[in-house]
Amino acid sequence: FHLVSPGTKAYATGVGGRKILTLADGSQIELNTNTSIRVAIADKSRTVWLDMGEAYFQIVHDATHPFSVIAGNRRVIDLGTKFAARQDSGNLEVSLFEGLARVEIADGFAPHSAELRPGDVAVASATTISVVRKPKATMDSQLGWRRGVLVFKGTTLVEAAAELNRYNTDKLVVGDPVISRQTMD
Repeated sequence: FHLVSPGTKAYATGVGGRKILTLADGSQIELNTNTSIRVAIADKSRTVWLDMGEAYFQIVHDATHPFSVIAGNRRVIDLGTKFAARQDSGNLEVSLFEGLARVEIADGFAPHSAELRPGDVAVASATTISVVRKPKATMDSQLGWRRGVLVFKGTTLVEAAAELNRYNTDKLVVGDPVISRQTMD
């Protein structure tokens, strides 16, 4: 249950579901499995709250109406971009595919921020942001869910099972600790 203020719309997908939303300005938000967002379009801003899950954003840049995604105390500010955001295990992972974006944390002490360029992946905890560069092929594989597939390369079996479990109500378990560490190439 999410509290929704007037003018805010809530959208969600169930386990295994996917949904594409098109905003009035032509921006699109694609929701992955088990995702919940709230969208507020106001006179001077466009705001999405990523309450849980993962979404891909194709945002039409408009400097007079900034677009931001909020997940807990973290914010992604669009500077004309295509990016994915995933809130999982208390972290927000942002992968930038096109344009520019800024990730910010307001932790009550001093704000932290990082500006992202295409190929950057930021992981923001409640208090820190780390940014790494990833090859285009790796970034594209990460979005396999948009095509209805999951790609596992260099992934351990236990990580692959956890990812598959996001899409199913019946859960996979890798019981052998030795086998669980084997990677898929």
